[in-house]
Amino acid sequence: MSIRLRLVLFISFLFITAVGNALFTFQLEKYGEEKLEWVNHTNKVILETKEFLSNIKDTETGQRGYLLTEDTSYLEPYHAGIIAAVVHFDNLIKLTSDNPLQQKRLNEIKKFMHLKFDELKETIRLKEKQNGEGDKALGLMKQNKGKHYMDNIRVLLKEFSNTEMILLEQRKGDFRAHRASITTVIIIEVMFFIFLALMTISFLNKNLFHPLKLLLLSTHKMEAGEKVHIADITSNDEMGYLLSSFFKMQEKVHNRTEKLDYKAHHDELTGLKNRVKMHHEIEEAIDELKKFKIKFAVMFIDLNKFKQLNDTLGHDAGDVMLKETANRLKESVHSDDTVFRLGGDEFLVLIKNDLEVQNIVSTILEEIKPPVMIQGQPIAISLSIGIAISPDDTESSDEILKYSDIAMYEAKRDETCDYKYFNKSMLKRSSDFVNKG
Repeated sequence: MSIRLRLVLFISFLFITAVGNALFTFQLEKYGEEKLEWVNHTNKVILETKEFLSNIKDTETGQRGYLLTEDTSYLEPYHAGIIAAVVHFDNLIKLTSDNPLQQKRLNEIKKFMHLKFDELKETIRLKEKQNGEGDKALGLMKQNKGKHYMDNIRVLLKEFSNTEMILLEQRKGDFRAHRASITTVIIIEVMFFIFLALMTISFLNKNLFHPLKLLLLSTHKMEAGEKVHIADITSNDEMGYLLSSFFKMQEKVHNRTEKLDYKAHHDELTGLKNRVKMHHEIEEAIDELKKFKIKFAVMFIDLNKFKQLNDTLGHDAGDVMLKETANRLKESVHSDDTVFRLGGDEFLVLIKNDLEVQNIVSTILEEIKPPVMIQGQPIAISLSIGIAISPDDTESSDEILKYSDIAMYEAKRDETCDYKYFNKSMLKRSSDFVNKG
């Protein structure tokens, strides 16, 4: 077989191999993006569920405030809560359209939601008559039908959320397994292309470069009157070129994998870590606590009046406020502390040393004092902060999140302060508030 024919066959083999590898890598990356989309989709369902329940609570708060005080300003969160709850419920219907079990639960929730809204509407109608019907409104409220409807909604939403959390863990597991498969493919590719590179160099050197170099060297030595020795011929440049090309391609695949991993664990708007790894990092802090006896703190942060900002200036303005808040929070904490965005207008800060909590709180409140310029208007940042400390309050990751959340709502209700530390008495007040609902 001639050198020319062997060279054509070998180049054809390289081309087919490269195309096949590129197609396989493309399909693998596309499949990974689909896995990531499912993780993000499930996260969105969970966030919509939380927003839906929050909006229904807003309607209750507005109704009770109006019935007890006759202050019509309480009707604003009541009406806004109904509208927002319907919007978030419709979003849940669309997001879970492929899941018959979740659709069945949503239909049950819809029935109790309408019963709840009808009961709220009737009490407000009776109160607005102002002809002795106000007592009837309070009497209707005390019958606790609304509480019964709300309890059913909560039970169904808990089952709904638990199903989504299981789906989230399954999809996260699929995504992690896919990343592991990418790593395996990369290792196989490295081994294969090294072998291919060695074959290529060996082939080209034997059939092309070696004869040419031998001829050239022999010519020079013949011109100089020297004897020709085959051992004088060396060749390494071609192998270096092939290896360099391979490692560039391997680096590209690695960078794409890192990009997918970053998207799965970070909030797209602010660049902060999202709730996907939050529990994992808190569990790590608990392990360090047990090992080194260093207390840590969880700080739950909520933007005040954020919905009003969105309603008044639009979602673009809200995005500006969220990004600026995220930046200022990052500037306020130490390098070993972590800031998360939980979704909506909620943030969480994991502080590794509880001795620094007060200093960090003071720094945050100082950092947010300058207003944010949005659409040419200076808009003040207002935060409500709840703080829970481990192990003083709890050594459970779920409980410390719950306790910091409760403390945040206590701070939000108390207009005289911006932050509160959790204490056990808050559990009773939180329970009483829920029972009234």
